[in-house]
Amino acid sequence: MMDLWHSELDHETKRAPEASRRLMMFRSLYHRDFSIFWAGNFLSNIGTWMQYIALGWVILVVSNSPFLLGLNGFLAQIPSLAFALPGGAIADRLNRRKLMLVTQTSMMLLALLLAILTSVRQITVREFLAISFLTGVASALNYPAYQALIPDLVPREDLMNAIALNSAQFNMSRAIGPTVAGLAMGVLGAAACFYLNSASFLALIIALLVITIPPVQRDKGPRFWGSMVEGLRYLNEHRMIIVLLTVPAFLSLLGLPFIVLMPAVARNLIGVGASGLGFLMGGAGLGAVAAALIIAARGTPEHRGRLILTSATLFSLALILLSRTHTFWGAFLLLAVMGGTIVGTLTLANTTLQMTTPPELRGRVMAMYYVAMTGLMPFGNLQAGAIAEAIGTRFALGFGGTVCLVYFLILQVSLNRLRQEGPLSGYPEAEE
Repeated sequence: MMDLWHSELDHETKRAPEASRRLMMFRSLYHRDFSIFWAGNFLSNIGTWMQYIALGWVILVVSNSPFLLGLNGFLAQIPSLAFALPGGAIADRLNRRKLMLVTQTSMMLLALLLAILTSVRQITVREFLAISFLTGVASALNYPAYQALIPDLVPREDLMNAIALNSAQFNMSRAIGPTVAGLAMGVLGAAACFYLNSASFLALIIALLVITIPPVQRDKGPRFWGSMVEGLRYLNEHRMIIVLLTVPAFLSLLGLPFIVLMPAVARNLIGVGASGLGFLMGGAGLGAVAAALIIAARGTPEHRGRLILTSATLFSLALILLSRTHTFWGAFLLLAVMGGTIVGTLTLANTTLQMTTPPELRGRVMAMYYVAMTGLMPFGNLQAGAIAEAIGTRFALGFGGTVCLVYFLILQVSLNRLRQEGPLSGYPEAEE
């Protein structure tokens, strides 16, 4: 069914040798620079998730408005639309390490400002929203360089493993960070989470200073704006990449906004407090870690396109069921499924793009992936918050899950038909 993607997107990708598939699950961590980079990101992301959970909870307590939760998510992620593509062009033309040092330092200082203002109680929802927006700008400029740096730290045969383990560390932080945030808020208050997040950026900053990055040929082609146009032209010439990018785009618009509604889900639907919210988000993180480790152990799977859509479909079903659950453990298990399936979808999509993109274009292509993954999420967060405010949180979750489910089913049927009847029917069947 989805072998079309496998043929179109992977026709230039050589299969990893069978011996390499049998290597250890953590083989990419044996590369010194990647392991340092991985550890720095892991510690930094724990702090980021602590701040994310604490900030959402404080906004809900202060305003009692699900809409403001959505607005905060909108402002944090809307910069990705404006700055991700320029960030990709910058990442292909300038030193990626230096770019990340600037963006990471900026986010560290913003977290420190948030902590200080919260400690002295001189902050309002307006200031919360402003800091979220500025942090989003730095994050949008940081992401393309961050993603493009990973293939520079490991051999090509270990790239799939490195991306999967990178996803694992992000999702382990999603399991640990919210849990620690819930406990810290109960004992020390929300400001402590913001201070800890600010300190956590030092881990990645130090990692960037000590790793050795091999020289990479920088883009010597068109100037800055011409580089962006060149990236868009490459996308237009590879139409199946556009199809692939619609999957994270739909998830970001209608599926992933469940995250910004989780404070309302925890308090209003499940009936738990800040600690309960942390444990629920930890369930999503645990499911995500399990999926990432399975992918890392398996290596490069056959029929990645089929697996991408299957995972996205299962995520949509779990989101619909979450909208109907009333129990803590029911929500915990569904969130674990959702965490695992979203990692399966995004990790495989990310890997496909990384392995098939020329190194000199990788920053721009990963910027497009970032736009697809998070560029629509601001509008998704806004619509989810507005629907939750007007009709109810359960309806907002169920609506997003249903539309995603319908789209992914239509996509599977459409691509099947294109393969069997359309001009792409000549592509060979990939081996099982």
